[in-house]
Amino acid sequence: MFVHLHTYSYYSFLRGLPSPKELAQTAAQYDMPALALTDYCGLSGEIEFYDACREVGVQPILGLELPVQPPPELLNEAAARNGETTSQTGVLVLLAMDMAGWGNLCRLSSELMTNPHYLQSMSLPFERLTADTRGLICLSGGSLGVAAQWITFHQPLLTMGFIQRLNEIFAGRLYVEVQREVPTGHSPEMELIEIASRLCLPIVATHPIHYIHKEDAGLQKLVSAIRLNRTQEETPQSETAPVGAYFLSPSEMSARFADLPAAIDNSLEIAARCRLELPLGQPHFPKVHLPQNLAPEQALRQKAFDGAKRIYGGLTQEIINRLEHELAVIIERDYASLFLIMEEIISYAHQADIPVASRGSASSSLVAHCLGITTPDPLRLNLYFERFLNPARSTPPDIDTDLCSHQRVKVIRHVYDTYGEDRVAMVGTINRFRSRSALRETAKTYGLPSAQVNSLVNALPHRWWGPPGSSQKPGASPFAELIERYSAPIYQKIFTQAAALREIPHHLSVHAGGVVISPGKMSELAPTQLSNNGIVITQFDLDSIQRLGLVKIDLLGIRGLSVLGDVADGLRTLHPPPQPSRLSILESIPEDDPATAQTV
Repeated sequence: MFVHLHTYSYYSFLRGLPSPKELAQTAAQYDMPALALTDYCGLSGEIEFYDACREVGVQPILGLELPVQPPPELLNEAAARNGETTSQTGVLVLLAMDMAGWGNLCRLSSELMTNPHYLQSMSLPFERLTADTRGLICLSGGSLGVAAQWITFHQPLLTMGFIQRLNEIFAGRLYVEVQREVPTGHSPEMELIEIASRLCLPIVATHPIHYIHKEDAGLQKLVSAIRLNRTQEETPQSETAPVGAYFLSPSEMSARFADLPAAIDNSLEIAARCRLELPLGQPHFPKVHLPQNLAPEQALRQKAFDGAKRIYGGLTQEIINRLEHELAVIIERDYASLFLIMEEIISYAHQADIPVASRGSASSSLVAHCLGITTPDPLRLNLYFERFLNPARSTPPDIDTDLCSHQRVKVIRHVYDTYGEDRVAMVGTINRFRSRSALRETAKTYGLPSAQVNSLVNALPHRWWGPPGSSQKPGASPFAELIERYSAPIYQKIFTQAAALREIPHHLSVHAGGVVISPGKMSELAPTQLSNNGIVITQFDLDSIQRLGLVKIDLLGIRGLSVLGDVADGLRTLHPPPQPSRLSILESIPEDDPATAQTV
């Protein structure tokens, strides 16, 4: 039996091809007891992988392939020996043993992906690595590790020095990684095994999995070319997956390492040491600072009844019964903090004279209305609270808020300032290849002229307006018409590969309105990174964020509210100083104004 410990999913973003589900299902087909996911630099696929493995009875091992710079003293020694440094970056594979290890994976990935200095070199200084090693097993990185690269450059003493330094910070948790890929020149295997023996360190056999089937190698080269923005002819082999980087069966791995049975057995030993249990489905609400040491439940009750008195001028039995019913459900679900956070944010927007509007099922809550979170009156409009929150719902409710698009950034800035820069992030979203983008990017890698690429892409519809999959018959190619029109082999290959590329993640971007707040440092539970526009976002998409139980709120920018704000500004000029606020002008407009309702 054997466990793969060095695998890439398509969340490595144009490095790996399989989905987490495909990896888990393949491991189950081979009766593997466990499987690791070690995407390059990021952790975007880990929650999806965790769930996929659990569904098929495979133990998930959560990990990361991290580019690391060697210790400066070893670089200086290399420079003294050769007059120049031979290699400054290599990868390590880190596997989480427990929640402490998971937190360190999140911290290390976040540090690499949010620090502009580290992003520039796309590597983490060795000294930074040493601070967060608890709960982590370290593999030396295989053929792309610093150790293997220095052996390739004939630096065995420096290699030993590097492995010794690793052993100091991962004492009892370091394994020297041995890979047997298709030979491509000098192999560092024997030297690594000898060094491991001299230092009394265990070795472990790994195989870098970039795709499931052998015939997928061409598609992996395609995504590598897209990542590098080159044609496939210009893409060097060193920038693509190693030859034969498909999912080897346990029997194939055992045969390949027949002379090193301990290297196979140690994969099982590592799996046995990695017993991480993620706290999925458990809500993690941020702390709310309340006066007089009030508990969130007490503060919510007090604010709800005070708001009802202010809005309705008193408390009828109907209002009391409705509030008590809603508060019982909210408090039972431990959602009091969520309501208080939303009340504070909306209150700030009102104080800053920013037009705000509520949307969605939250308007069915009388508690939300009494806190000023929503504007429609659920009693007058006969709205049912259960439409918003009912016993069958297992996830925190969405309280969507629309903001003036011109001033939305001010509200988001307030959230960061109030709850902490290190506890707030915008929610990430996965941008995937669609038919048009897949065809465009694929055609570019074949060197087609821009005009020809545009001609092919423009022959496709921008979007199919209908249910998913209804635009074509099951199994049909989205490029069926183009396949008939362009019969030359190169076009047929482009269409085939473009079709295979659809739905593969291309990159992370920013969710339209989602902001997530964590009870502690965000990077202790969920990894973050910088978006292209410099905003810190979660590496997890909305589904994974919700599985982790983090609080997500939607603060959406709406141009219509900006227009209303501009109209209110114009009306203010008609009043003598002191001029009323924009919100007071908008709120003074009667709902039953005949002139407004009159049809033109």
